[in-house]
Amino acid sequence: MMLVNRRNLIVTGAAGAVVAVPGTGRAAALRTAAAASLSGPYVDLATPDGNVNAWARINGSIDPAVTSYSWYSGRVTGMRPGEAARDLMRIIGMGAVRLLPLADGKGFQMLRKELGFFLDLESGAVLDKWHNPYNDEMVEVAHIANPAINARIEAFPRPQGLYEAVDDPKARAPFILPWTRIRDRAVTEQHTNLWAKNPLDPAIWVRESSGPNIAISDSNSFNISLADLQNPALKKIPSFGNWVHSRPWQPWMLMGQSPGAIQYNCITASSDQLADLPPQIVVLARTRFPDFLEAPRTVTRAESSLARYMRTRKPTPPLPTPGMQP
Repeated sequence: MMLVNRRNLIVTGAAGAVVAVPGTGRAAALRTAAAASLSGPYVDLATPDGNVNAWARINGSIDPAVTSYSWYSGRVTGMRPGEAARDLMRIIGMGAVRLLPLADGKGFQMLRKELGFFLDLESGAVLDKWHNPYNDEMVEVAHIANPAINARIEAFPRPQGLYEAVDDPKARAPFILPWTRIRDRAVTEQHTNLWAKNPLDPAIWVRESSGPNIAISDSNSFNISLADLQNPALKKIPSFGNWVHSRPWQPWMLMGQSPGAIQYNCITASSDQLADLPPQIVVLARTRFPDFLEAPRTVTRAESSLARYMRTRKPTPPLPTPGMQP
């Protein structure tokens, strides 16, 4: 297995990140595939511009008329101090994405809707109510439905906070991902660690809030074909990979500030064809949120899952103090 690590490549400028591929037709495509590498002949992943091109085509289609899709499927695991982790449920979800070119032509505005459903661990049926084994309560599940997730894909991106971009010019580093070649594949990873004030005030949302602050971490890996990467005719690069999401207890679990956390461990993939998604998530979207099958066309105000929870739910009354009448 041939491994070529691009993590420590020196940026020499964006020039040459996108070059013309001579010839047309199947013969030219075969020559491009044979010559495909991390540095060309179409994009150079040592440059910010090359990463913008690749990242855009992994996450969506650079044709603004096209809705492309991503999906994930895996398990939700609970972790508490002093005991073994336990699988609590399954999760399946999808995103509908549209990319719009930025006004300067040097990047893309990503518009995304995202759905996610929590499923029974054994049967795979949707869990609208769930028995929480940690507190022995039947709780009402709040599935994931984010109608607006906005992000910019650009050579010098703004750092992202938990709920909005942090526009600090001093922190704007070149956008170059850690790419590795594995035979005819290109793989990369992205990690985000977020810390912010918890929108759910624990004085009000006593049973829902994990505390005054919230920490969320996401780790993603992406695996793509080098031939797809270096094919200038391909506006969307199919990908597969992995997503690990670590966070405090979901508010609907009614765990309050009980020690512990949950983690999602999921496989992921993307395509510009809805037929490539697992049938279950497509049926769920069509049945419960049909407008989520089409990506947004304009930038609208984003809303976090916690903000949506606050808007659609009311605080659960605290449990009675032991020894007192309820």
